[in-house]
Amino acid sequence: MEIVANYVSEYIRSLEQSKEPILIEMEEYASINKVPIIEVEVARFLEFLVMLKKPKRILEIGTAIGYSSIIMNRAYPDSIITTIEIDEKNFLKAKEFIKRAGCEKNIDLIYADANDALDFITDEYDMIFMDAAKGQYISFFEKSIERLNHGGILVSDNILFRGLVAKEKNNIRRKNTIVKRLKEFLKIITNSDKFSTTIIPIDDGMAICYKK
Repeated sequence: MEIVANYVSEYIRSLEQSKEPILIEMEEYASINKVPIIEVEVARFLEFLVMLKKPKRILEIGTAIGYSSIIMNRAYPDSIITTIEIDEKNFLKAKEFIKRAGCEKNIDLIYADANDALDFITDEYDMIFMDAAKGQYISFFEKSIERLNHGGILVSDNILFRGLVAKEKNNIRRKNTIVKRLKEFLKIITNSDKFSTTIIPIDDGMAICYKK
């Protein structure tokens, strides 16, 4: 299920294709090896947010192969990014791509379960990007949000989960837990007095929270 009509997504992607060879190679690798990375329209939007915000420190939960880390660092080269990945194969591939992209001095990769890593991270951040296990978003949020500076932004990807989050009933039983937890997460961030939140129906849905 798509939350944006296919023909609309395809048109936008035709306009916003990556031009840098390393990013094109990463997109092809992800497609062939079925590694979930952000779509090009999400990449451009994330890039735009970073250019506007100019965050000195970014925490990314879910590295995959390093695609979004490189996108964010390209958008603001002075940023220092801490990124966490649980899958060893993806972690090693991310390390390779990040080095080839010349970003290894600005991107610190952590090979760990995010819930474990967040127990030990003590740095403060101007931006957090969540793109890992969707059913764990509440846990990631609770463990990381105190590390987000006031005036910082939290960006959560795939928040509408193929549109299933917006439906009253979900016919795909094996997705029930994820959908339920995402709905709970959305209630938390949209009803909190500490944040100003907006939901963007781009690709699979994004939530952007501004910490007051």
